[in-house]
Amino acid sequence: MTTKTNIVYIGSKPFKKDTVCGTRLVFKQLEPVPVDNDLLQRFLSYPKVWVLESELEVVIERLEAEQEAEQQKRLAAEEAEKKAIKDADLTVEVGGETIDLGKYSSSQLDTFVVAHDLVIEGAKKPLPAYKLRVRDAVRALSATENGGE
Repeated sequence: MTTKTNIVYIGSKPFKKDTVCGTRLVFKQLEPVPVDNDLLQRFLSYPKVWVLESELEVVIERLEAEQEAEQQKRLAAEEAEKKAIKDADLTVEVGGETIDLGKYSSSQLDTFVVAHDLVIEGAKKPLPAYKLRVRDAVRALSATENGGE
């Protein structure tokens, strides 16, 4: 007479049919199923698929920690993407009109700076960095005007 030990399927699918030992057992995710001790080591040789029932709590805690870390990583990536999009945006609001500074040449940008009495520190070259400084100056000016009302 063979004795049985409970093992648990911990894979990502809702259920798993045994294809390792040919027992035709169906394992529901995170539910213990008794298997013959003769087959136990063959199942347990796949530690990312099956574990002993006694190890289930530790595995669940580890899986939850991994999911939470993945969630935090995804949220951080989304925030970084939003920040990158905002940093790359060269549009500004001036007098109720949206202006895209990215389309301006260096001489058009100089005219824009003079027309709006902006003080831009630093060199005018490289042009992309200069456009960012002009954008930041216009946004700062808009913020102080809107904050003073």
